[in-house]
Amino acid sequence: MLIRLLPFGLLLGLAACTETTDQKAPASAPNASPAAAPPVAPAGPRTAQYAGEYSWGDPKRKQAGGSLTVYPESDSTVLVYFDISNGPPAFHLGMLLQRAVVRGGVARCAFKEDYDEKGCRLAIAFTPQAARVKTEPGYGECGFGQGVYADETYQRTSAAIPQQFVNGEGTTVKFKGLDPIKYQAGE
Repeated sequence: MLIRLLPFGLLLGLAACTETTDQKAPASAPNASPAAAPPVAPAGPRTAQYAGEYSWGDPKRKQAGGSLTVYPESDSTVLVYFDISNGPPAFHLGMLLQRAVVRGGVARCAFKEDYDEKGCRLAIAFTPQAARVKTEPGYGECGFGQGVYADETYQRTSAAIPQQFVNGEGTTVKFKGLDPIKYQAGE
């Protein structure tokens, strides 16, 4: 008899341990308090949707390729770090850290060194899967090596917010609180 009642007892026990989410405590219940709301994660900058790591490679030019790392600095700015190689035979390199202003899904950065005639202007158009980089005509003095340009479609490989990047010297550099101008000056 006990064996026959065991399944019935288990069902009653399970029913007693469950409750539906639409049940509310009666208003007259002493010490009744509404269910606590789940904690809400702090909202990140609006530019977090563009954060992550992007890369490209050219199978026709072995070892030519590059990466773009995007860090959401504020609601309207991102920090971008490029690491590019034009491949054989010269293997010229280009590395760049800059702040870019984002409007309408396009990040733009512009800078000019003292020795440049016009400087550099880059536009980075984001989609959920990629970032298309174009240099504004006439403004290609970006400090990359000879024959190295950022212009390419970089496929998104990670949408996680990067915390750091490794520069050309092999040093790990943290994004949080990083000032690109001070970084470029070696401070």
